[in-house]
Amino acid sequence: MTRAAWKKILFWFVLGHSLRTISQQTRISHYSVEKAINITRKAMTKDVPGVFSGTVEVDETYLGGQKKNKTKAQLLKDILTGEESKRGRGTTKQPVFGILTRKGRVFARLVDDTEAQDLLPIIAKRVKVGSRVCSDTWRAYTGLAAKGYVHRTVEHGDKEYVRGKNHINGLEGFWGYLKRKLAAKGGVKRKYLTLFLGEYVWRYNYRELEPKKQAVRLLKKITNFSG
Repeated sequence: MTRAAWKKILFWFVLGHSLRTISQQTRISHYSVEKAINITRKAMTKDVPGVFSGTVEVDETYLGGQKKNKTKAQLLKDILTGEESKRGRGTTKQPVFGILTRKGRVFARLVDDTEAQDLLPIIAKRVKVGSRVCSDTWRAYTGLAAKGYVHRTVEHGDKEYVRGKNHINGLEGFWGYLKRKLAAKGGVKRKYLTLFLGEYVWRYNYRELEPKKQAVRLLKKITNFSG
């Protein structure tokens, strides 16, 4: 595909238009547009922030599947009463883990589970030791202090959402944004979730760039990605 064709596709894509609209506006076949957008999403998943530092937030959520999962408050109550041994039990949804820096950047990825062995290695790779890490009181995070982080929590089970500067409101705001975007598409098949997650992480991270600059950045990343 020519550079001119890429520019046309990316111009309409960053504005959030559908494949059909992009094809109509650019007069490029639907097949070629779809292939180009898939490449673009793959490049977006690679264009992620580096190691976070300072104050960061960590949290998990669930995407897709049937709405059988319980709220965090319900799950924490079940754990304390011995009625629940594993977060997310009873749901067919896909767990997603996220890290957000108060500087406005987010990282998110699909995970197999939300236990310590699933989440702590990601934090160790993505967050500089010594950083202040804010979370809720989910048991997976209890080992953060031992790994050299300044760990601060809020007790969502007691409806506590802010304790001074300790909160995960930024990340919960991103979860809301992500779910609204996915819902607007009428849902996304699980096998495509990684690509769409990568897209909306990217869009969130570069939301302050004007569309033209977003398209320029993507074209550069795509060239590097495919080249």
